[in-house]
Amino acid sequence: MRLAVAESPVPPAEAPRPPAAGALAAVAALAVAVQLPIFDRWLSLLDEGYILELADDINRGKILYRDVYVDAPFPGAFYLIAGWFRVAGTSVWSSRVLAVTAFALFVALVYAIARAVAPRAWALGLTAVLLCYRVWAFPHWHVISYSSLAATALAAAVVLVLRHVRTGSGWALVGAGVAAGLGVLCKQDYGLGVAGALGLALLLRPGGPPRLGTAVRFTAGVALATAPALAALAAAGALGAFVQATVVLPLSGAMRFPYVGLPPLRPLFRQDPVLRAAVGHYLPSILATVRWEEIAYGRLWRETAVWDVVLKTLYWGPLAVWGAAALTWGAGWLWRTASAERLVVLAWAGGFLLAFNRPRDWVHLMMIYPPVLVVGTALAADALRRAPRALATALAAALGVAVLALALVSVRLAADLRAKCDYPPATARAGVTTDASHGPIIDDVLAWIAAKAPPGAPVPVYPMQPMLEFLAGRTGAGGFHVIWPVQPADRDVRIIADLERERVPAVVYSFSQYAHLGSFQENAPRLFDYLVDHYEIARVFSREVWGPLLVGLTRRPDRPPSGVSLLDAAPAARARWPFAEVLVGPIGTPERPVPLRVPADVPPGAVRLVFGYGVDPDRWLALAAGPFAFSVAVEDGGRASVVFQGTLDPAHRLEDRRWALGAADLGPWSGRRVTLALAIDAPAAPADPGTLAGWAEPRLVVE
Repeated sequence: MRLAVAESPVPPAEAPRPPAAGALAAVAALAVAVQLPIFDRWLSLLDEGYILELADDINRGKILYRDVYVDAPFPGAFYLIAGWFRVAGTSVWSSRVLAVTAFALFVALVYAIARAVAPRAWALGLTAVLLCYRVWAFPHWHVISYSSLAATALAAAVVLVLRHVRTGSGWALVGAGVAAGLGVLCKQDYGLGVAGALGLALLLRPGGPPRLGTAVRFTAGVALATAPALAALAAAGALGAFVQATVVLPLSGAMRFPYVGLPPLRPLFRQDPVLRAAVGHYLPSILATVRWEEIAYGRLWRETAVWDVVLKTLYWGPLAVWGAAALTWGAGWLWRTASAERLVVLAWAGGFLLAFNRPRDWVHLMMIYPPVLVVGTALAADALRRAPRALATALAAALGVAVLALALVSVRLAADLRAKCDYPPATARAGVTTDASHGPIIDDVLAWIAAKAPPGAPVPVYPMQPMLEFLAGRTGAGGFHVIWPVQPADRDVRIIADLERERVPAVVYSFSQYAHLGSFQENAPRLFDYLVDHYEIARVFSREVWGPLLVGLTRRPDRPPSGVSLLDAAPAARARWPFAEVLVGPIGTPERPVPLRVPADVPPGAVRLVFGYGVDPDRWLALAAGPFAFSVAVEDGGRASVVFQGTLDPAHRLEDRRWALGAADLGPWSGRRVTLALAIDAPAAPADPGTLAGWAEPRLVVE
């Protein structure tokens, strides 16, 4: 008998079992320790700032959806973070402590789930991979978010469902429903996907007829968590706006906005121009943050298809792993021999895959990976258990080496992030460090806000940098903190009404925008026109030619400027640029000037032509031309007299990123009709010269 067991080609599997509390505590403590060197490094101006600013609005007494627009998520995470701020203080640092705690809890929960379907050694190996995943999932899990909180709550739901499967505990089942409901309240697609899949697994679990009672208890737990929140929204008069923001607009946006999808599978072994055109979406965010230049100029990227194959494998791999498990474990369900625990884990992973909606980019891909890693770990453990001993030993050693290599690369990337982000913004609301490109700009912007807007006054930041609002302790206008395509049709009207009612003295605007989301002018044309009419650039924040670029806008005087505007004298050349009305000038060369000719009736008396001149601010960052020579000549009776000359080179001189002020004495032509020749010359004709430079708000002023 002993000889038969010793010679068995398939050694018996270690029985999965729940880990001891000490083991879970040790795993959580290790997860905390791994995060400490980097948790307070880096700063997200968009996603992190948006979440923290919404939590801050709650603590200002505002009701989400009614007073503040929320782009898609359910409210659970925002109210949890707002409560955390009341306890731990309102700062980025305190939110990062919450993020560290959530990830440590998540890792412990995933370890417990893995122990239900895999031996201890495999579950520990998976834990090591999860600690590396913390770096590769950047910025998810690095910042606190509704996605990470939902994932944590749903992992808790799976642990409780497994406890019910193991012990029959009805309280565990209700608790699992409550945890799943909290997941729904944080992020509805993850929550509904996983809750629905778990409910189906409970209903159809093997070993007897469908268990309707267990599914009903689980659903009751979900309702216990979600119903009070919906009732509170209804009592606050926010339920209709909640449905519009979290259901109607996201669904309509998914149908009409071209969010990025999975990279095409073909070609698989050649460089894929489709993937490479959208590599900013598909590349791991940590690599894009600390290693992009090294990658872009490296031989692997330029001369091989290695990156294409690896990225496509990572994106399509979860579907393949889940499909393999569904075939093997699902067959066991058909024959009533399947493990109930494995079907629960399969449902968990399937729920996340079901919720993997567009955009299917790296940060969203990372959120579906942990459940699939658990499934893959169980499949690999089964495969090696059935393999010949020598092969199993070799494969296990190879996996160990791969995990070690992953750990070494992950440590190096974490060290790169820590070294890159060493600038502490000078505000108590930060408490974390950012990189040297953004840090000084942030300090400049916050100092300018404090100088230009009285305490408590709103200072909106457009289009997508709400972290600056949070760090300044300010709110926006109209209940909106970001401007992008999928938002209510009355958004601009609401914002403009608030800007007028509050007489908002200052606005911050960033020219660093996301091309795939469209420009501010495209997304908010009415608001852009209002800003052009009522605000002007008062300060430019730019410290590097290719670095962050923002401007501070202040409200124009209520009375119109004196003088006679010349904008209508050349209607074909008239345009609205940030933040002025301009006459767009053609670009010539010294050898071949092409001036814009504008007729003008010069009033009697001492008359001056006053104007701004410059390059379109939207072109400052990507400009590859210049310097530009601006000149004004008065053409009268066949003679041309140059009355103004100036030169700007915003591509190379940061101080030339502005609307420069110019003036010319037209007294000698008092009372005459003349032609003003507005010329702009460059050393060579630049690309798209017709929309490059111009003359802002030219007018004739009698002194």
